Amino acid sequence: MAKIGLRNFLYGILTEAPDGTPSYGVAKKPAKAISCKVDVSNNDAKLYADDGLAESDTTFQSGTLTLTIDDEDDITMADLLGHDIADGVMVRNADDIAPYVGLGRIITKLVNGVYKYKVEFLFKVRMSESSQENNTKGESVEFGTTELPGIIAKLANGDWSATKTFSTMAEAQTYLESFFGAATAATVTYNANGGSNAPAAVSTYVGAVINVDDGSGLTPPSNKHFIGWDTNSSATVPDVSGTYRVPSASVTLYAIYAAD
Repeated sequence: MAKIGLRNFLYGILTEAPDGTPSYGVAKKPAKAISCKVDVSNNDAKLYADDGLAESDTTFQSGTLTLTIDDEDDITMADLLGHDIADGVMVRNADDIAPYVGLGRIITKLVNGVYKYKVEFLFKVRMSESSQENNTKGESVEFGTTELPGIIAKLANGDWSATKTFSTMAEAQTYLESFFGAATAATVTYNANGGSNAPAAVSTYVGAVINVDDGSGLTPPSNKHFIGWDTNSSATVPDVSGTYRVPSASVTLYAIYAAD
């Protein structure tokens, strides 16, 4: 058996019941997969009695994870690391706490000349900040990638990983997606708020981060110009622009104007 491929990183925010039963939010894709390294630490306890080894414990203790992905977008980093993002700006704070997530991937294998597709799912992972290195462009092009380190923990019931192998990629993808919760549909409606030509409504899901319309197609009221969006039609200082995380199934964003 040879492992010859890696694809389809998916993660979802973990909610863990007291008995260890996990549930996960909507599946999200951090970026395209380049590599995934998992190192496991086992307990190493030995009890000697009557001049010999009487008992030993080599059970799972914890693990470390290093994901290498092709891109580091702020929306994904904010989600995985617990940072705030508003108006297109991600702010890292020393007190931010990364949430636990479930993380899965599909590994392509060649077994006796036949392709197989193995799903590996980690039940409880907490990612941490990545180190950054940027180089100037030299005589030859070097692609920059992102390494995300993480800690693998076990659920309250002791589970930490699940694997299953399939004959087709479609079966593997279906199984991987089954770990995650269904998306709750949401609609973001734009209201011209006294102007006209509001952008079309956006169909998405609760918790998704969307790129907010820039308002360039709006026709403002006479002697006014567009300055942004807000969930309050009476706002004078808009607080929605750039990117926006959808908080509920029905959201209306009102155009906010200033006098010319």
